[in-house]
Amino acid sequence: MTDADFAAMSAMNQAHLVMLAEQGILKPAVAAAIARATQSMAREGRAALPADTAIEDPYFAYETRLTELVGADIAGRLHAGRSRNDIGATLDQIAARGHCLAILDALATLRAAVLDLAAAHTATVVPGHTHLQPAQPITFGFYLVSIAAALQRDADRLLAAFAHIDACSLGGAAMAGTSFPIDRARAAELLGFSAIATPCLDAVAARDFACELLFAATQLGVTWNRVVQDFHVYFSHEFSAIALPDRVAGTSSIMPQKKNPLVLEFLRAESARLIGTLTTSLTAIRSTNFSIAIDAQREGLIDLWAALRRVPDNLRMLTRVIESVQPRAELLLERCRTNFSTATDLADGLVQRADLPFRDAHHVVGGVVRAAIEAGLPADAIDAEMVERVAEAELGRRLGLDDAFVRACLDPVRAVERRTTPGGTAQAEVVRMIGAARAVLARQVDEAARLRRRVDDATDRLAACVDELARAKP
Repeated sequence: MTDADFAAMSAMNQAHLVMLAEQGILKPAVAAAIARATQSMAREGRAALPADTAIEDPYFAYETRLTELVGADIAGRLHAGRSRNDIGATLDQIAARGHCLAILDALATLRAAVLDLAAAHTATVVPGHTHLQPAQPITFGFYLVSIAAALQRDADRLLAAFAHIDACSLGGAAMAGTSFPIDRARAAELLGFSAIATPCLDAVAARDFACELLFAATQLGVTWNRVVQDFHVYFSHEFSAIALPDRVAGTSSIMPQKKNPLVLEFLRAESARLIGTLTTSLTAIRSTNFSIAIDAQREGLIDLWAALRRVPDNLRMLTRVIESVQPRAELLLERCRTNFSTATDLADGLVQRADLPFRDAHHVVGGVVRAAIEAGLPADAIDAEMVERVAEAELGRRLGLDDAFVRACLDPVRAVERRTTPGGTAQAEVVRMIGAARAVLARQVDEAARLRRRVDDATDRLAACVDELARAKP
């Protein structure tokens, strides 16, 4: 049991206690004695729980210590109207809620770093790739704001998962509810939940809220893995497209010239671990009945909690990478000038200048690129006469082009700026998309902060209620 697990156990017991006292199910003297004991246990922390291997689980360890403090008759009364089943579900909900908020916080920091770097590189022209081949020129800012869009959807999924976590199972008892006149909504409120989970069987038997959160985290891992994979390739000697400082890379123990992107490789492994954990958890639950079974509610989820706990640290590692990476701007611009990635712009230009169908323009430019490669010429050496010769061979006529037109079509800087449609590469459009992404980020940060405040405020109210119970005189 971690400190967070013990704090959740303590809060859950105290919320149930306050509710039982308010409903008159516990006599004031009994409630006061239990309240004082739970406060004492909270001060002692998890180390106060007996480390007896004969005790079945943490809940019974808590009850054992409570019994030591107030006696079996009083301690046993706290269990009215509940079961280990709804206790376990509630503790899982509290844990999932905490992990979700922690991931959202770390993800928000990462997204801000990505958008800051994008804003610094809205005019940095780099090759865009499809199938890992030079495709069309883009900017590094355009590439990064595309990553930010994917991370925004990851945040959407996390917030959606939170909504399903936010229905409290406490009071569902074993599976059928209870005959005690409990107030489930009051206990949920004291724990910072916005609703109660019903029906009671589903409330205690389902852990899809945890799996949904793990799926959202796993999809986030897939997103970061694709970014990391790009950086791993771009950092290679063969690409030499980006620079990474020593704080996110390591050296070889034998080859002094080596600089290995170790953080990137670790993050790739972490995304794989998330996928494996999700598969394991779903497989464990799949094989169980729609009721209580330890493989569906406990043993099958053990790796899930460990995986979720690691995600914020993984995001912080990627944030450090984002804050450190620098594109080799001059080299990348030169590659865009020479690697034929502006061929589509030349074809578009022929459609507009010479009134060709795009397919004819595509054939002409394809012939020009082939001729240049065979002649050992880079893209920026193509002139109007080369285009005219191919056009005459392909179409049976010349197009009346000049060198200035061809150079303008093949200029990667102009190519980037020509794409002004929504979502395009033009600097003004990238700046607009960065601004829009920052606005969504700010709203989602506010939403996560509101959720956290609700939990924190409930914690404060619960402490005040327990304190009031504890001060009651016999």
